Amino acid sequence: MTVRNRRVRKVVGAVSAAVLVSGCGGVMENPYNFSDEEIAEAAEKIQAWPSLEDTERLVTDVVVKIGEVTTEIAPAVQFRWHRERTSGGGCPGPFAYTDGLSITTQSLLSDVPIGDADWQAVLDAAREIATEAGIDQIEVLVDQPGRHDVTFFSADGNRITFGTFKAASIRAITGCRRL
Repeated sequence: MTVRNRRVRKVVGAVSAAVLVSGCGGVMENPYNFSDEEIAEAAEKIQAWPSLEDTERLVTDVVVKIGEVTTEIAPAVQFRWHRERTSGGGCPGPFAYTDGLSITTQSLLSDVPIGDADWQAVLDAAREIATEAGIDQIEVLVDQPGRHDVTFFSADGNRITFGTFKAASIRAITGCRRL
């Protein structure tokens, strides 16, 4: 055996050992592998939930209402539609293996940020609007003076992202739905 062959064998052996020890390559532990039962359950859920069209209308209404209440509380914050609506992706986990789709709405954007003096009142009103629409959970991503970023979400995957820093923006992403 040549010196080169010994080195190659050592490298291959070391890499193989690292893969086995790290769990990489372990098919059963892969978080992206889903059983047929999990996929079937996801497909059943999609059938039980409102259609993509109805869900898009719901989350868009929430975005608009949050924009309106924000402007009522902080009149300098004037929103306009920004970016295009996108569709066709966003289904996580076992839903990715179903015929479901997700929509990301256009964003409402204001070049004027929401001031700290108004933020709590705006957030409370936005949370009430989202909760009335069944989007009843919140994740606070950033809560610092002059910079706030939250996501309202529901158990069925709908999300409203809302934040302010140098501007203010609101957008929605539907959960995975049938057409």
